[in-house]
Amino acid sequence: MGNSGLILSTPHHVGLVVSDLDAAMNGYSGNFGYTFYQFEVNQGNTTLSGSSSTFSLRFGIGQLGVSLIELIQPVSGTTVYSRYLAQRGPGLHHLAFSTMDLAAARKLLAASGYPSTLDGTIRGLVDFSYYEVQGMACVVEPLQLSYDLLEFLVHNAQAYVPKPK
Repeated sequence: MGNSGLILSTPHHVGLVVSDLDAAMNGYSGNFGYTFYQFEVNQGNTTLSGSSSTFSLRFGIGQLGVSLIELIQPVSGTTVYSRYLAQRGPGLHHLAFSTMDLAAARKLLAASGYPSTLDGTIRGLVDFSYYEVQGMACVVEPLQLSYDLLEFLVHNAQAYVPKPK
């Protein structure tokens, strides 16, 4: 991706699509010590290009030190995540990079010849896009977090309490 590091300067998270969010959070918590916050989104607060008119997704954002992992469970409707799960099963979907200028990151990736596969917004949380970057074996996600991030999490996220084994 050449000089894109100037625009996509901070690795943010690894995104995985899962079929059972609770089981995945329990596995990452129990085996590695991740702490998770979970929330749901749907067509009322989220826009995902190429999705059905109604959909629902569950997210688990896990932290271990400075490492973040995003677990995504498709619940209903058709989304990039439900298609991924149906075609490939659970697994690595994307690598996310923070940017302060999402428009510039989008321009750079498009100019580099990488096709955009999705533009999305979770209101109050993040604006993002997905790009197919040849040779990386996953999608690259430039994202720009909202200034209302803390407010979103306070009103929408719940701490996940791991289940005993």
